[in-house]
Amino acid sequence: MENYYDEIIAEIQKAIDDKKYEEAEYLLQRELKMPYIPEDAEKKLHALAKDLAYAMSDAKPVSEESADTLIQQLLSDKPALALSAASALCSRSLREYLREIQSYLAGNPLPEAAALLMEGMAEQGINEEFTLNKDGCEYDFWSGDIIPIAKQPAFKKADALLKGWFAKNPAYYNMARTLLIHELYIFLPLMYEEDEAYDVAHLCAKQVSEMMDGGSTIAAIDAKRRRLS
Repeated sequence: MENYYDEIIAEIQKAIDDKKYEEAEYLLQRELKMPYIPEDAEKKLHALAKDLAYAMSDAKPVSEESADTLIQQLLSDKPALALSAASALCSRSLREYLREIQSYLAGNPLPEAAALLMEGMAEQGINEEFTLNKDGCEYDFWSGDIIPIAKQPAFKKADALLKGWFAKNPAYYNMARTLLIHELYIFLPLMYEEDEAYDVAHLCAKQVSEMMDGGSTIAAIDAKRRRLS
């Protein structure tokens, strides 16, 4: 199976080639902020970042009026377009769009785009109260209370567990790690506690194992844990 990083690098390159610069920027930012990246993949990602910067410098500058367009794209029923718009907004001062963000979050938004905006506000030091409507439930939260995914203790511990379990199978680890990141993102504004790291790591590992080898790997992991306990 093609390595996760080969796939994401190809996806970023295609976005650049297709002049979908905001989508490419979102994908690059998502990967480069991760706490661990294989050395070879990191070099390729940085090279793509340079290619993207060069391509964007030749493109027509984005006008301030395009903020309205980005807000409209955020409401799109096409996930890739909504994610691209959320990424583009996160590269600006989100404080200028708090009213629009509040309206978007309260309107049952795309979970991944909502998570990107919530994390973006936390990273920009914005501490305002919001209401998120997700799957028919309302969550009241303060953006300043959110910890970016890569800095969450639960992520660091769960990632270390996955790395140990799949030490001899990097492809499985990459897939499980992607599932872990996605799980923590869509869980926002709630966050896993550090003592829940094992459970969420096991959930991701089980999904990968059942998909790839009928569950034999996760069965071996569980058996080893029982022997050690």
